[in-house]
Amino acid sequence: MTYFYDYFAREYREERKDRLLPAPAAMFQGIKPEDVKSCRRALKKSFAGYRDGRNAEVLKRFFGEYREYVSGCRGGHAKDRYNAFVYRYMVEAHVSSRAIEAKLGVVKETVRNYIDKCLDEILMLCMGLPAVMDQPKDKESAVHMLIQCSRILGGMAGDYIFCLFPGKKEKDAVQQGRRFTRDVMEKFADAVKAYSGYCKDGHMRIDTNIRKAAVLEKCLAGVPPAAIAKECRCCESTVYADIRENERRLAAMLFDVKEGIP
Repeated sequence: MTYFYDYFAREYREERKDRLLPAPAAMFQGIKPEDVKSCRRALKKSFAGYRDGRNAEVLKRFFGEYREYVSGCRGGHAKDRYNAFVYRYMVEAHVSSRAIEAKLGVVKETVRNYIDKCLDEILMLCMGLPAVMDQPKDKESAVHMLIQCSRILGGMAGDYIFCLFPGKKEKDAVQQGRRFTRDVMEKFADAVKAYSGYCKDGHMRIDTNIRKAAVLEKCLAGVPPAAIAKECRCCESTVYADIRENERRLAAMLFDVKEGIP
């Protein structure tokens, strides 16, 4: 880490002085939590109107993009959450909570959690970073969030979704969120590319760095740590150590380094 931080990361920051993020809070640009909640309510209301034909074609197109995201998820309960949301909003006839519980083999609270999580992810497809529920408090946590959410933040839906937010306040918040999310993701992609190049540098080829680059690539693709360990033929503790080191190194590239800022 000493060589990386003192030389490579420092040079990277020097070349991009005007493009560095000052702190994790800068990634969210001051959009008020109540405005995000208002956008979420508007989105939920739009889906609730699907069976009445309101914005039906737009919602089908939009939900198709969400389906593509879910199809790339590995591990977890993404597909179960997706199915719960389909039963609640996207089929022609109303499906009761009890029927959804029976179809998925889960309890009522789980169905509610599935649907809420889907709404969170769908809102992220609309407005990007402001829809992240647990905003990071430090730089490494911010990088962790960007890695975990990179597929959805890097694949926001097209501008056609603005019709799902009829209010001016909500529309403005969505537009602002989309704008600075694209900016942050461009900076993140640039850092990832440079870091991967560093790890694979033929002049100072180190096996542990090559593995770290592979771990990062798989994390960005949504592969869970247990599967990464199997694919990289190493133990899970090694994968988690690589993940933490990747987050520290990328944080040193994305954020300005100043005393007193975590």
